[in-house]
Amino acid sequence: MKKQLIFWAATAFSGSVLAQAPAPDANTLMNSGRFDEAKQLLRQNAQQNPSMQTYFNAGYGYLRAGQPDSARIWFEKGIATDEKRVPLNEAGVAITYLVQNPASADARLEEVVKKSKGKNPDILFRIGEAYTGYLTPDSGSIKPRYPKAVNSAKAIDYLNRATERAKKNEGIKADIQLALGDAYYLNREAGTAVTRYENAIEQGMDRSRVYQRIGDIYWQGRNLNLAVENYKKAIDANPNYAPAYNQLAELYFLVKRYKEAANYMDQYVKVAGDVRQDALLRQAQFHFLANDFQRAVNLIDSNRVSLGQNPILYRIQGWAYSSLKEPQKAIENLNTFIEKAPNKVMYDDYKYLGRAYLAREGFANDSLKAQSDSVGIAYLEKAAPSDTTENLYSEIAKYYYRTKKHVEAVAALDSAAKHGFKSDVQDLFRYGMSNYTLGFQRDTAGRLVRDTVRFAMADSALALAQQGSPDYAPTVLYRAKANYYAYAPEEAVRNGKARPYFEQFINMVADKEEDRNRYKKDLALAFKYLISYNELVTKDENARNEWLRRGRELLPENKDLAKIATAETADTEEQ
Repeated sequence: MKKQLIFWAATAFSGSVLAQAPAPDANTLMNSGRFDEAKQLLRQNAQQNPSMQTYFNAGYGYLRAGQPDSARIWFEKGIATDEKRVPLNEAGVAITYLVQNPASADARLEEVVKKSKGKNPDILFRIGEAYTGYLTPDSGSIKPRYPKAVNSAKAIDYLNRATERAKKNEGIKADIQLALGDAYYLNREAGTAVTRYENAIEQGMDRSRVYQRIGDIYWQGRNLNLAVENYKKAIDANPNYAPAYNQLAELYFLVKRYKEAANYMDQYVKVAGDVRQDALLRQAQFHFLANDFQRAVNLIDSNRVSLGQNPILYRIQGWAYSSLKEPQKAIENLNTFIEKAPNKVMYDDYKYLGRAYLAREGFANDSLKAQSDSVGIAYLEKAAPSDTTENLYSEIAKYYYRTKKHVEAVAALDSAAKHGFKSDVQDLFRYGMSNYTLGFQRDTAGRLVRDTVRFAMADSALALAQQGSPDYAPTVLYRAKANYYAYAPEEAVRNGKARPYFEQFINMVADKEEDRNRYKKDLALAFKYLISYNELVTKDENARNEWLRRGRELLPENKDLAKIATAETADTEEQ
């Protein structure tokens, strides 16, 4: 899933203020996307206080939730309570047909307008609002709930007529202005839309709701800075206005600022008292993405009752435990997820499962560890082709290199390149070293056969690694050895390809006692090579003697260098 989502500072509020948040009303719940709770409140009110308005409100809740058939049931119940000149619930029934099949609703709407003599601002407003399709903020988007119903021209016409008739109806003026803002937004007139929203504030609408809507519009226009500014204005106007926290959380998620997203989601859940599965899962997901893995696990554990048995819980905890280096718990959770929701498995599940198997320790013997590692690598290899963000081939190569499976290590890094991943210094070093090792082949008789192509590939990779880390002595050493062992000994000396790297290697470790002790054999090879090079190629006796002197000084116990010095002395005495 990758991880894709990017950035402003989060605003925090004191716990004492948030703790005093009142229970949200139905309208606020709908604006937060919490339609089930809104419907419950409206339904209960209609049952306890049956009236024209409560029946309409109940139907309206279902309508906003995207359930026009259920909405129609409540509107039809309310028709008997409609006033003669105010066929409000009859208008509701007509609207349910409008959102499903606009052409079939014309006659019904005309009849409603005729009954009200075209003078009732509430009915005109409700029809005009329906033609906006009910803009619905959800996870950052703001789109019509019913795209088929959208007709911005008709919406503006009805809403303007409602405005004219609402001169004495103060309560509805703000709602009309908000709906007009939606209509102009749909008409691609964002500036006019914002003006209408601001008018809604002047008409007494809750500033928080208006600022949230303005933020939504700016978000859709990709002006994220102004979107954030208005969401924060909504919170400043009312620290308990939950929808603004939710929108900020989703916006920060979109731009991959996961810590801010998690922070605002925490505040949303606290202010809203939202215990829906979707909200709590989202909260845990955001904390996982923010690398707060323990918080993600704790949120799931503390909300088990509310979260129920949603399989996604096991995925989040599996991923989190894998990152927390608790591999056994990761494996248990991810295997449970795969068992419960096999059709929802994605490559990330295999990635975290593979890492968990590789991280397991405490086995009774090496064979069991090897089996676990083998399973882990199989999962990583299954995930690698689909993961475009993390170079799993590098992880696979690291394992194969560590276990001396050099053919597989090279193949994994070749796959990484084919999938567009750029090798880092460690990848290049491993690629070079694996090819270097594979350069020593044996024929059927067991005799050494030099694979010059492998040695050349090793030198090329190590040369790139050296550019990235020029002070790493092993890289220089194995460049020298790759160029040396690619040829028969005398040919390797005469072509001189290894010479600059042997010289550089000696200079890198000569003054470091620990390195001199570690690389005694390699230093001896380097000195012998350079002594031979100056004997056979340059014929420079002074240079040859200087390399011998330095070699004897740094490696006084080396027998080969001692023999060379002894032979030289004998030759001198004979002369």
